[in-house]
Amino acid sequence: MFLRRAVVFAVAAVVLAATPSLADMVIKLRDGRTITIPIQPNDVESVTFSGNAGASAPVQSNAAPSVVAPVPLANASAAIAAMPVASRAGGAHPPANALVFPPMKPDHPSGRVLHVGPTRDLKVPSQAAKEAKDGDVIEIDAADYRGDVAVWNQNDIVIRGVGGRPHLYADGDAAQGKAIWVTHGNKIRIANIEFSGCKVADGNGAAIRAEGAGLTLVDVYVHDNEDGILSAPNPNSDIVIENSEFAHNGTTSGSTHGIYIGNVRNFVLRGSYFHDTVTGHHVKTRALANYILYNRIMDYPNGTASYSIDVSNGGRTYVIGNVIEKGPRAENYAMIAYSMEGPTNPTQELYVVGNTMVMDRSSGLFVRSRSPNAAYVADNVMAGPGMLIIGAGVFVNNVLAGTQADPPLLNANGSHGNRVVGDVRFADAAHYDYHLLPGSPAIGAGADPGTAGGFSLRPTYVPLMPFGIAQRATTGPLDDGAIPFQPPS
Repeated sequence: MFLRRAVVFAVAAVVLAATPSLADMVIKLRDGRTITIPIQPNDVESVTFSGNAGASAPVQSNAAPSVVAPVPLANASAAIAAMPVASRAGGAHPPANALVFPPMKPDHPSGRVLHVGPTRDLKVPSQAAKEAKDGDVIEIDAADYRGDVAVWNQNDIVIRGVGGRPHLYADGDAAQGKAIWVTHGNKIRIANIEFSGCKVADGNGAAIRAEGAGLTLVDVYVHDNEDGILSAPNPNSDIVIENSEFAHNGTTSGSTHGIYIGNVRNFVLRGSYFHDTVTGHHVKTRALANYILYNRIMDYPNGTASYSIDVSNGGRTYVIGNVIEKGPRAENYAMIAYSMEGPTNPTQELYVVGNTMVMDRSSGLFVRSRSPNAAYVADNVMAGPGMLIIGAGVFVNNVLAGTQADPPLLNANGSHGNRVVGDVRFADAAHYDYHLLPGSPAIGAGADPGTAGGFSLRPTYVPLMPFGIAQRATTGPLDDGAIPFQPPS
């Protein structure tokens, strides 16, 4: 049941090949409103207007980025029925082997590569952290590095494991009393490294404490720390995590998490695997924009995590193509929480599209929101006992099995096309295999959800086990959920 009158917002519908980026195109309309479109700074070659030629206006390429507040509409029901406002075939997501933000470069302007390892001049990573300069590449040989912690002050560096995955054990130590690694530099990229066991006096010991502007993690394994990744608030920071695993992080205090992203500009989480987080949230973020795409976020039988995804203060948030399972011992009954600590971020837009969401708890809640605007919930498979939402939401073309489905919620205020079924027909739900069997009601049940904020809402990849992504069809019929039907070969 809606607890607030549904309110929606005007969203720019622009078909771009660009993905979430580090710049905004800002368009000022004649009625005083503005529209913000995320683009890569060098992607725009020209801008062409179609339709009424007399409606053209000068385009200013140096417009300052801005965040547009939602525009309340007097007649919310009619407007919700039409959102998102544009449809397209195919997605605007990046290729499978690329980061959403610029990919990790093999070489940097300094031309220097520092080698770290038991047989090298630099024996441990902390020695490289003292020697490195801006633009360096630091290659760490696969080995166990015990009790070695470091602070990285350099900008635009790459730190990567080679010859296997090096393992950094905290063993009771922590850089600056915070983490195994503390990153003060900007645009730091870390790949193929394992971090474990950080514990500190204040109970917030992290594998990595991100304090500079910009951190990219690829293929890292973070486990058994008090916090996985902990980022400081930084309005100039963009944090990207891809193809990584986070396991058994957190403490029974409930104030530590799998990852905790502070108030940064953009947060991208893609193709990663979270499981067995202790008491806290798997993913907690306060970022202004969040792209949570194609991950597996799992409790399993013994997991005690709280929220699967906590978007504490709202922000433009895309939750697309994820497999999310809430286990029987989960501390909190809600799966996705939005603005539960107050809708203080300027933009309040939540899109929950194309996910497979399974409630293994005896009772639960799929979405909980305190935003004044309606969450857009489309093309999902939502299975298991639980309420669909507390807060405002629009439900479109979802397949619902075993949920507490409220007919007015599913057929009013713009909601439509939802199917309540007895069985989704998963391949083996008892063993967390959510592939669709022949005859599943989720096959072909979806519809292209279009775009929002210049970003395609249609899932274009599939989360793999344990992590990573694979291509998904970008045209034709759309199956509900994160894992489409695959006919027997």
